[in-house]
Amino acid sequence: MVVRQDATTRSGVDLTPIDETTWRVCDDRLEAADRRRIVGYLRLVDGEYEMLWMRPWPGPTYRYPTMETAVAAVSTRLLLTSHGR
Repeated sequence: MVVRQDATTRSGVDLTPIDETTWRVCDDRLEAADRRRIVGYLRLVDGEYEMLWMRPWPGPTYRYPTMETAVAAVSTRLLLTSHGR
């Protein structure tokens, strides 16, 4: 299954396809040159979407049943942590 999402969602989450099953996840509220812009990487694994977080430190991963659920979780986390931008 190939899922493509090239546009910025209204949640402030920008998904950029890397390949057919992997996307770079960015905070579109930050400038392109800002290293904090990259939030993590989302990839399709066994029918679920696995988010590898790169902020505030690399490593934590979470799985979501759909891409929409993953984007909603990223959006919520960005809103909750935006005070530290």
